[in-house]
Amino acid sequence: MKRLLTISMMILVVGLLSACTSSIQTIGADTYYVLIQDEGDSYEEQGNVRYEYKLEGYDENGDSLLLSFTANHSLKKNAYLKIFYKKDEVVTYEEVEKTDIPEKALEQLEVGEE
Repeated sequence: MKRLLTISMMILVVGLLSACTSSIQTIGADTYYVLIQDEGDSYEEQGNVRYEYKLEGYDENGDSLLLSFTANHSLKKNAYLKIFYKKDEVVTYEEVEKTDIPEKALEQLEVGEE
């Protein structure tokens, strides 16, 4: 019984840590928003194809920053991404809906679309 409880607790802890990993990465990160407009520049690294993106990102105040990051697949065209930037690098990103983007950032992204 004690052994079963120990195993159950270990599984629970591992599960919680796995769920929190991306949240931990974003603590203290600045948030920028970008719009994917092309397929990115593909290159091969250790036998795997990666895609590099260099995009102008905008924060909630509409201030811009050139962001460079890679993905293991070509990102969906016309997708909006929320970029987490910390210590001079992109730590992670997630796709968001247009309605989730702060007004000033969205205004800047829409100017870039034209």
